[in-house]
Amino acid sequence: MLEEFLGRDVVAPIYNKGWVDVMVDVDRDTGGKALNERLKGKRSGGLPWSVILDEGGKEIVSSNAEPKGGNIGGPVSPEECAWLVEMLRRSSGEKVSAGELKLVAAALEAYSKPRRRPR
Repeated sequence: MLEEFLGRDVVAPIYNKGWVDVMVDVDRDTGGKALNERLKGKRSGGLPWSVILDEGGKEIVSSNAEPKGGNIGGPVSPEECAWLVEMLRRSSGEKVSAGELKLVAAALEAYSKPRRRPR
């Protein structure tokens, strides 16, 4: 779901300005499981799990939402969506504007809302 969202016409041009996706299949990619274990450590949550690294490989933020620490996975709930946008904000530097992040947030809300389970 997250990969599909990030590839959408409205989102991709913004996302591609600041980030590079590297998807690791923990079962099929050589060293994938070890890489996941090294980056994720003891944090909770299943897959998908995401981490944004700086140019030197140091973690900026992960999909374990603060302060609770639960993995947002493929974000659907308002809280999960807000955390994804916060991840992008924290890691965007000057490459992506606040206005562009608002566009991404609105697109994520529109994309996620029909996928939400009733509370």
